[in-house]
Amino acid sequence: MLFTRDMAAAFGDWLERERIHDVLVTARPELGGRLVLDEERPLLRIPLPDGTDMVVAKTDEPTSTGWVLGIPAPHAPALHEPSSLGELVSRVLEVLDSWGSRDGRSLQD
Repeated sequence: MLFTRDMAAAFGDWLERERIHDVLVTARPELGGRLVLDEERPLLRIPLPDGTDMVVAKTDEPTSTGWVLGIPAPHAPALHEPSSLGELVSRVLEVLDSWGSRDGRSLQD
């Protein structure tokens, strides 16, 4: 079976999502089993202690990486378009670190 270009691109997106997942779990082992991998698209949900989720998703837009990070907030949710997967992971870790300093709540709560 030969892959079409679209099939190869989709497979590459899934592999990148798995790499993002693996790097996050390596950096924060407590995330193991807590990250939600979407079954239908290259999307990763990262639960936050307040019950909301950060979302890492592949876009169809031809941006620098094609990945975005959605960070929930009551009055000012943010959408980041990182210039690299490394920057994406760093931003996720920064947000997770900021939760560690809020009200003594942690990702394990």
